[in-house]
Amino acid sequence: MTVSRRPFDALIVDYGGVLTTSMTASFAAFCVANEVDPRHLKRVLAEAYGGGAGGDLTDLVASVETGRLALEEFDVRLAALLSEGRAQPLEAADLTLRLFGGLRPDEPMVEAVRLAKGAGRLRTGMLSNTWGPRGAPSVDEGLFDTIVRSGEVGLRKPDPEIYLLTASRLGVEPERCVFVDDIPTNVEGARAVGMTATLHKHAAITLPALEALLEVALTAPPPEAGSAALRQSGDPV
Repeated sequence: MTVSRRPFDALIVDYGGVLTTSMTASFAAFCVANEVDPRHLKRVLAEAYGGGAGGDLTDLVASVETGRLALEEFDVRLAALLSEGRAQPLEAADLTLRLFGGLRPDEPMVEAVRLAKGAGRLRTGMLSNTWGPRGAPSVDEGLFDTIVRSGEVGLRKPDPEIYLLTASRLGVEPERCVFVDDIPTNVEGARAVGMTATLHKHAAITLPALEALLEVALTAPPPEAGSAALRQSGDPV
């Protein structure tokens, strides 16, 4: 006997790099503007996100993401690390604001969340490790049934508890959730608690995969050619 699979009940998305444009591009612009060697920044961030041997930097990021370290102190300590090998120390004031200053909303991804919520069947959530996007583009919080920010709950991805907390707030079992993030370790963390997770690289790749999983259209249909022509002519439609 064939048993039909019931569609998922919730869509959970990361913020920076999923609902916004690429963080990598923002970091590259920061390096140019502040004369920072991009290879050094890459090494520092790789260690921060588990790509190195751990140590002080990894603990530093964990502390700011879980709200145990003030962002201003984080800026000072990160600036010191990025200043290694420089003739002049890097200005610490608003360092994270400058790092993330190039972020813009990723409109197709934001629209996808809007359509998912508008479908009426899905619960929507945002789950974000918050250490950087101060001053980043805002997102309409009305798109979400719950928003979980690491600094507000004292947990961070990829800790299992933060995924379980998000699912609990949505009133959905983890196995009924689809999660999207642009960092592989965060995707793996979601899978470890039973969620179906997708690694985001570009909306053109992510959205078809989500549509297949959720069985909901996540891209707005293009306007009809005739209607577009009328709007361009200035006539009422």
